[in-house]
Amino acid sequence: ATHPALLCAVYTFGKAMGCHGAAVVSRHAPLASYLVNYARPLVYSTAPGLHSLVAIDHAYRTVAGPEGGRRRRRLFRLVRLFRERCRSAQELRGRVLPSPSPIQAVTFPGNRRCQAAAEELRRGEFDLYPIRFPTVEKGRERIRIVLHAHNKEEEVVALVGALRRVCRRDGAGNVASRL
Repeated sequence: ATHPALLCAVYTFGKAMGCHGAAVVSRHAPLASYLVNYARPLVYSTAPGLHSLVAIDHAYRTVAGPEGGRRRRRLFRLVRLFRERCRSAQELRGRVLPSPSPIQAVTFPGNRRCQAAAEELRRGEFDLYPIRFPTVEKGRERIRIVLHAHNKEEEVVALVGALRRVCRRDGAGNVASRL
């Protein structure tokens, strides 16, 4: 928490860091006093062990170092490849939601259709899951795609091919553009 207007900063160690836990950091003594006095069970029951601290330190050093830079560049090349391939695929027009991040989504409106599409893609060995109503608005159900730096270009191309086949069978066409 380096900005004077911030009460605190919360650093999480899950997902991107590949660890678990979080830390609350603050320069404000009243907040620290409050947490020690009123959140003591939470603070002391959830403190990370030495193994977790070493893993978190290693993860941050990797992310901030040259290897992290290489992985980010590779990952965003894969994101661009995915989006370019989807843009050129007639079956996917209007279905791929806008996102510059490694988290992408393809719409399959209706819980049953979305579930069926996800199951078909999983049978093709893609680890994808549906995001259905009520988590998202009715009619905006989608399959969530998370690209990773360890994915290969061939896997991204194969994924787009599989999405095209599933969309042809689904037959709803340009859904997202009407939402």
